Amino acid sequence: MFAVPGWSVSADSLKAEKAGSNNGAASGKKRKRPGRPRDEPVTADNVTQLYESVVEGKNPNAPKKDKPAKRQKKDEAADDTQARADGVSKKPAEPVQKQQGEGKKSKDKKDKKDKRKKNDKHADDDENDESQTAADAQEQKPVVIPAPAQPKLTPLQAAMREKLVSARFRHLNETLYTKPSEESFSLFQDSPEMFDEYHEGFRRQVKVWPENPVDSFLQDIRSRGKIRQPFKGKPAARPSSLAASPLPRTGGTCTIADLGCGDAALAQSLQADKGKMRIDVRSYDLQSPHALVTKADIANLPLEEGSVNVAIFCLALMGTNWIDFIEEAFRVLHWKGELWVAEIKSRFGPVRNKHAPVEHSVGNRKKVDGVEDNRKATDVSAFVDALQKRGFVLNGERSEAIDLSNKMFVKMRFIKGATPTKGRAAKAPEPGRGKKPSFAPKIGDEEEADVNEASILKPCVYKIR
Repeated sequence: MFAVPGWSVSADSLKAEKAGSNNGAASGKKRKRPGRPRDEPVTADNVTQLYESVVEGKNPNAPKKDKPAKRQKKDEAADDTQARADGVSKKPAEPVQKQQGEGKKSKDKKDKKDKRKKNDKHADDDENDESQTAADAQEQKPVVIPAPAQPKLTPLQAAMREKLVSARFRHLNETLYTKPSEESFSLFQDSPEMFDEYHEGFRRQVKVWPENPVDSFLQDIRSRGKIRQPFKGKPAARPSSLAASPLPRTGGTCTIADLGCGDAALAQSLQADKGKMRIDVRSYDLQSPHALVTKADIANLPLEEGSVNVAIFCLALMGTNWIDFIEEAFRVLHWKGELWVAEIKSRFGPVRNKHAPVEHSVGNRKKVDGVEDNRKATDVSAFVDALQKRGFVLNGERSEAIDLSNKMFVKMRFIKGATPTKGRAAKAPEPGRGKKPSFAPKIGDEEEADVNEASILKPCVYKIR
């Protein structure tokens, strides 16, 4: 041991310990822990107490702590249940009864609240079912997709668009007049949208016309369709005019072929009255923009021979092979069937003869040296001659069959009533009949052989701007 200053103690001050001294017992203090004596036997009754005191170190004599209120309630409820099971009537304290009543009320309130929530949930489910049913019904209805709104154009843009549409129409119009129908048919098959573009421009042109020839044809069909046919075997008076004669019919029905119909304005206008008037309108064009239109080249129609009563060419003799259209109309028309033609006057040449007055006549008089100035009149004689060689003759008097009253158009009525001398339907003369052969050709025959009949009708071409 080493000495620490201030902590050293002298040996004299130390007391010697006596062996076997019983100071603790004399003082009355116990040195050992209080507990059971060592010789206490272990039984089933004290095993729990001994385990807690010896193993867990708990003091069995310590006062028990108060249980929490919730634990106490639970124990009391358990005791009450046990007492009822044992048949002992245990009267709980008055505060406990009060607490049980309050718990019952709260339980009833909770049940009512749960029931209300359940009813609200059922109501929400019903509303959801109704909304789902309404949504399903709405889904079953056909959804109408609104058309895309056209962009609003400025006045300058609208004017430029009009010019572009007009220029496109003029270009397509020139193509149709200067090409054979076979090429035009192939063109529209490759690009169907060009047909719509052409007719959009055509409708714009119709708006500025003083009269549309289709309207006059519709009026004739309606007026003549009401006239009854004379009975067979009974002589009938000859009609005073073409307008007073009934429409030609086969089996009581008048079949009308609208050749080069465009958007089938004629057929659409007669759709409601065709059953009453017993009319069957068939429309043909290079493309089918409407359900009533059959796509076909009118030089080769899908019709049987002699199956049509009236054939109409309303501004439709377009193409360099328009003569083929006339010959095809002769094929499909019934005998005594009618051919109606409407064309622009500018396609025909002016009247020219050796007695025409000179252009520099003083004062532009109508008569010069007693001859009427008809230089600006339309000459359709070459066209009439070309059709007469294909078996068509004027229907009635010339003044009635050829209508030149309109400033822009000429309307002509023909009838299939002669044997063709030229074209596909012309028949070769039988041997041993006819005129004697002459060795010297006539001057008129030479001129006729050199005439190109396709040039009788000029192409209607607008200026490209």
